[in-house]
Amino acid sequence: MTLTDVSILAGTLLVIAAPAEHSLVRWLRTKTKNGNLQLLLTWADQAVVLLEKSDLGGAQKKQQAVDYVATRLAANKLTGKFSPEQLSAVIEQAVAQLNKEVK
Repeated sequence: MTLTDVSILAGTLLVIAAPAEHSLVRWLRTKTKNGNLQLLLTWADQAVVLLEKSDLGGAQKKQQAVDYVATRLAANKLTGKFSPEQLSAVIEQAVAQLNKEVK
């Protein structure tokens, strides 16, 4: 096999494999994002449960929960993956879920 034959074979394999590689990369990216979101939701639930019986007021309690989640994100090198608005929203969702379970 000559160098030209090897080059043609390699190019052909790359063209054939490109769609599969693209699909794999997209799948991995989606799986990672879903995993990060699941972690965020778990940490929000933990924060709400931990702060449920604290003496803090509503706004202070929420800020403590946001800070707790932000600390967990930073510890897991996920800082910047979620906005402050998203953190606030997941805390509110966790509070609503906890209140729903208590009733």
